Amino acid sequence: MKFPRNKQYQALYLSDVHYLLNKKIKNHSHKELFQLLDHLSRRGVRFQNLYLVGDILESWYFNAASKLKKGQKRFNRLFDRLDVLVLDGGRKYFIVGNHDTTSFTMRLSTRIEQYLNERGWRIRERVQTRDVVAVHGHQGQYTRFSWAYHIAIVRLLHGAARLFPALFRVAEDFYNRHLNRVDPVTTQEKLAYYRRLSQVAGQGNRVLISGHTHDFLCIPELQIINTGDWVDSRTFVIEKKGSFVGLRMKGRKQFERVFRLRKVPLED
Repeated sequence: MKFPRNKQYQALYLSDVHYLLNKKIKNHSHKELFQLLDHLSRRGVRFQNLYLVGDILESWYFNAASKLKKGQKRFNRLFDRLDVLVLDGGRKYFIVGNHDTTSFTMRLSTRIEQYLNERGWRIRERVQTRDVVAVHGHQGQYTRFSWAYHIAIVRLLHGAARLFPALFRVAEDFYNRHLNRVDPVTTQEKLAYYRRLSQVAGQGNRVLISGHTHDFLCIPELQIINTGDWVDSRTFVIEKKGSFVGLRMKGRKQFERVFRLRKVPLED
């Protein structure tokens, strides 16, 4: 797929960038994400709305607020590219994901909230329009109680790892092995997870868009989309003319259409 010059779309959806993640700790595709954003900008592609659907920042491995305090250069490197893609008068949503914060209240740090607010981002746990409801997706796995329990463990493990960087891999491996193996794998598990998420998010007859599991998929019969991630998948979703197109970046300026979902009203 090629992007026509000066094309305007309804929305762009991105999730699970895990920005600030050190490649020495875990692989990521941040360089490729910048290539995508620069390509769209040079082509004059613009969006009425931009949705960051959670886990944009990495605050479990590292303290994102602390990095912002030391300097805005790395933050600006990402958000300057995102901001330029939004049309004048358009809306920019930062939907909080579980890796964006280690707060027991699920809120971003005050410093990061201030940075985003100054740039015109609307910080939400859930965004609902007439046609779409967007959440990160961890709400389908965590209750408030289980969230607090997991965050307490994360703080303990990664607090120690900040003192001894060599423990980062050990801490993450321990968390994944003993606490985080709840992502749906089988078809039955995925359907159960997304039906539960649909209820929690209040989907109704709207299209539900989430991230979280890094599983790039579309379930047409449920009108559910997962935007995938920018750690492994290099995927994103564009909304245009009443439909949602799921795209995968194959290489520089090379994009593959994986699915297309037309909005069809569902019965509540």
